[in-house]
Amino acid sequence: MSAALGKQIANVNTSAATPTTRRKSPPLGLNAKRVISKRYSLKDAKGRPIEEWPDIVRRVVGHVSAAEKDPQRRDEFFAAMTDVMLAREFVPNTPCLVNAGKVNGQLAACFVLDVPDSIAGIMDHAKAAATIHQTGGGTGMTYESLRPSGALVGSTRGVASGPVSFMNIVNQVTDVVKQGGVRRGANMGMMRVTHPDVLRFIHAKNDQHSLTNFNISVNVTDKFLKAVDNNEWFQLEFAGESWTDPIYDPVRDGEYVVYRRLDGSPVTFPDKQAFQTADLSHCTIEEPPRPGMVYAPDIWNRIVASAHKYAEPGIAFIDEVNRHNHMMRSMGPIYSCNPCGEQFLHFSNSCNLGSIDLNKFYDAETRVDWQRLREVTHLCTRFLDNVIDTCAWPLPEINDVVNRTRPVGLGIMGFADLCLNLKVTYGSPASIDLMDEMMGFVRREAWNASLKLGAEKGTFPEFEPNREAYENFLHNQIGISREVPLTPRNYEVTTIAPTGTISLVAETSSGIEPNFSWAYVRKDTLGTRTYVHTLAAQTLGIDVDQTEPESIDKAAAHVVEHEHELPQYFISAMNISAEQHVHVLAAAQRNVDNSVSKTCNGAVDDSVESVDRLYRLARHLGCKAVS
Repeated sequence: MSAALGKQIANVNTSAATPTTRRKSPPLGLNAKRVISKRYSLKDAKGRPIEEWPDIVRRVVGHVSAAEKDPQRRDEFFAAMTDVMLAREFVPNTPCLVNAGKVNGQLAACFVLDVPDSIAGIMDHAKAAATIHQTGGGTGMTYESLRPSGALVGSTRGVASGPVSFMNIVNQVTDVVKQGGVRRGANMGMMRVTHPDVLRFIHAKNDQHSLTNFNISVNVTDKFLKAVDNNEWFQLEFAGESWTDPIYDPVRDGEYVVYRRLDGSPVTFPDKQAFQTADLSHCTIEEPPRPGMVYAPDIWNRIVASAHKYAEPGIAFIDEVNRHNHMMRSMGPIYSCNPCGEQFLHFSNSCNLGSIDLNKFYDAETRVDWQRLREVTHLCTRFLDNVIDTCAWPLPEINDVVNRTRPVGLGIMGFADLCLNLKVTYGSPASIDLMDEMMGFVRREAWNASLKLGAEKGTFPEFEPNREAYENFLHNQIGISREVPLTPRNYEVTTIAPTGTISLVAETSSGIEPNFSWAYVRKDTLGTRTYVHTLAAQTLGIDVDQTEPESIDKAAAHVVEHEHELPQYFISAMNISAEQHVHVLAAAQRNVDNSVSKTCNGAVDDSVESVDRLYRLARHLGCKAVS
């Protein structure tokens, strides 16, 4: 196919989905080449890399192009998409880069699974997670459907061991299955705050050696948050019925009670050690009004205190998630998300991701090359939709749900670097405006592309039962003209992923995160590498050739010595407040369909109270999740 492209491309009738200008591919830096070689290149029998970036691009785009049934359209798509990826204006998620071109190539990163309340169901769930990890995907699941520890098991007349014990099974299975042969397996374990084992869950990772293959987050509800605001006791429940047994508290290894100071405020314990070493001699003990209840502010404080000390659990505002669930009528509520938190999905659904490097669209004269960004957004939306049809989905039930909903996750990276080029300080009001402008544009154009794809190839099958919700969403929120036929190809089109490794390939800042540092040594599973930020070096008067190790080392040393001379808009992660992080997160969230993966770093001297303010601010600003 590719051999004929050179003759055909000149005669292509370009459109919004076919870029009109050919971009010169910037040279790959030394560190990007190392990442590509070790992580993404196919290997020979001795484990030696046999591909360079152009080879990988042709393999990936060639595989995904097979979804285009018209030969001319296929060649046009191949040529245009190859140009985009060679320029690294867009990079798809890791499974696509690794598995495209292989037999039974699984190309998606994000999966959400159900966990049935039975031994057979739990073991099938563990097997499904292992299968997905083996193909390079990550899995998210909620354990709220599993009966609490001590509950009666009707089939055996025994008692249940509880959700956390079964999470350990999945954790152990994950330990021995390396994701796609290139990275560790990853899980997101979630639990609704109403579950009777919520305290076991909150403190499950306090020992720092349990559930090491899990991120954990508590799904907090509006009703619970109202009880927190009103300083009320809160009734836990299971399977839709109030729980009437005492609640176990792992911190005190006994029934749940509240310790109150003389002023009436509750004492919060982030872990068992804090309880055992606390002076409670002046406290009064308050028992729940009835069994099965907890004091809502105390549960909130436990989450916050544990997050302050251990960085977990995170929080998902699950009712906020479902307020934006446009498929509620036919598919019901969403309960869980993928390991990094950017994809809240229905059970047995999956989303393939890819990210546009915003910084590559910087234009010194016009700020942003909007026409090129529009073209690439349309083309990449088509690419991700084609991935659905060329992916070997690992389980029949996933294949079914994906093809009924057709989710794609087009995101961005390079936001912090674009801020630098525009001399905008990350975290400032100007950067919030820039996020609204950039992500709002990408989202709107991605939906325009999806509507065109739907007119060409057909809408996603679950659209008609949810037409009313999509009419309101696309016309009133996205701003699609009512004169445009409503033919969405995909149930969602945008998300923001962490882009940890693919941003190293693109040589840009990751996701919507700030730059970590201007010069540093990185040690990870790929080895030890020295990084220096090109813009920082240039601003300090030294050119750096990212293809030469001596130039990198020299520039890095210069940047470290003169970092204090950088302009104020060169702000790194260590100098940005948690509140600024949350404002950037919220700006991104209001401009994406699904969710946003972002770390809200705290300062060394952050207190429990400041983390509390952070989580409350995220709620107030309409974030779907925060960690």
